[in-house]
Amino acid sequence: MSTVLKVSNLEVDFLAQGTVVNTPLRGIYIEIASGQTLGIVGETGCGKTLTATSIMGLLPSSAVQRGIIEFAEHGQVSVADMAELRGSEISMIFQNPQSAFNPIFTIGAQLHMVAQRRKIARDEIDQLLLARLHSVGLNDATRVLNSYPHELSGGMLQRCMIAMALIATPKLLIADEPTTALDATIGHQVLALIRTLQQREGFAMLFISHDVSAVAKVSDVMAVVYAGRVVESGPTAHVMSNPQHPYTKGLLGAIPNAKKPRGQLVAIAGNVPSSLKDVVGCSFADRCALADAQCSTEPPLVHIGEAVVACAKVRA
Repeated sequence: MSTVLKVSNLEVDFLAQGTVVNTPLRGIYIEIASGQTLGIVGETGCGKTLTATSIMGLLPSSAVQRGIIEFAEHGQVSVADMAELRGSEISMIFQNPQSAFNPIFTIGAQLHMVAQRRKIARDEIDQLLLARLHSVGLNDATRVLNSYPHELSGGMLQRCMIAMALIATPKLLIADEPTTALDATIGHQVLALIRTLQQREGFAMLFISHDVSAVAKVSDVMAVVYAGRVVESGPTAHVMSNPQHPYTKGLLGAIPNAKKPRGQLVAIAGNVPSSLKDVVGCSFADRCALADAQCSTEPPLVHIGEAVVACAKVRA
């Protein structure tokens, strides 16, 4: 499998009046091959969505981005390059399908505009849109195209957004919490749909979620992010069955499981640091039961089997 996306040492500073006020990403390393899904998981505020928007080149003007992003045969790409690739070779689906569509235009008009921007021949657009809506399970495609966003359910809108993202047959799909705004049943259906489409069309996917169970279902490899850094990564089955980092263990310990004795869910004490600019050493130390003086320095990356872990308390 060829590498579609490789991100090395991605860092982001936010500035106010020329002064750094926060460093929410402090070194993100990820790699995704064609047809593969990488799941990024972590609590709210860990930097998951910011990683995606950095890759897409969508950061605000107050942000300064560093690091290397390599994409498919293009090699290293800049923010300006991403503007050209966005929507054609890289697409993204978002948390809230209602906010993805303009309420004053029909779904068909909006999908048509996307297809035109992708330079798809005019005489091919109508059939393409019908085919795309059918591919995401919307069999009454003509009615959907003629509908306004408020006339469709959240699940139907999410399917429309997936269809819109795949109009140009991208090489990489970024799915940012795609089931958060949906109820559990519809969310499971959407996850299954995305996975089926990926297996059929072969695109790589970056799947972002705070839900470890969802990441486990759809991803081949996973990266656990805490305070703007990948603290553990590796094949999903390996990380789920043999977690090494204390934060990963905490996330897995909080998953409801019918096999666990009643009352055995354990929450991770404390909160993600609100500002990382002045963090010294391991950012998880103040929430970790294993922390000691050794954790006052930046933890090394340690290879444990097929996983890579950033923790001074684990040994290869």
